[in-house]
Amino acid sequence: MGNSAPAKSSLIRERLKWKILTAAECREIADRKMGKAVGDRRHGKELKATAQAWLVLAERIAQTEAIEALKAKAE
Repeated sequence: MGNSAPAKSSLIRERLKWKILTAAECREIADRKMGKAVGDRRHGKELKATAQAWLVLAERIAQTEAIEALKAKAE
């Protein structure tokens, strides 16, 4: 059985090439990674770390979204 991670990774990069993710989308990705981590003995720690990184990204994007919303409201 081959590793499909590189193919999936390049597919994700291609889909996201011109799209900025929202905080909600990052949290959704983190949830999926965490769900995979629970059932994967071999790669669980790596998937959990990846999920945590997506959550950090989601938090930073949420902060940026909040700042942008305040700027828009002030205008």
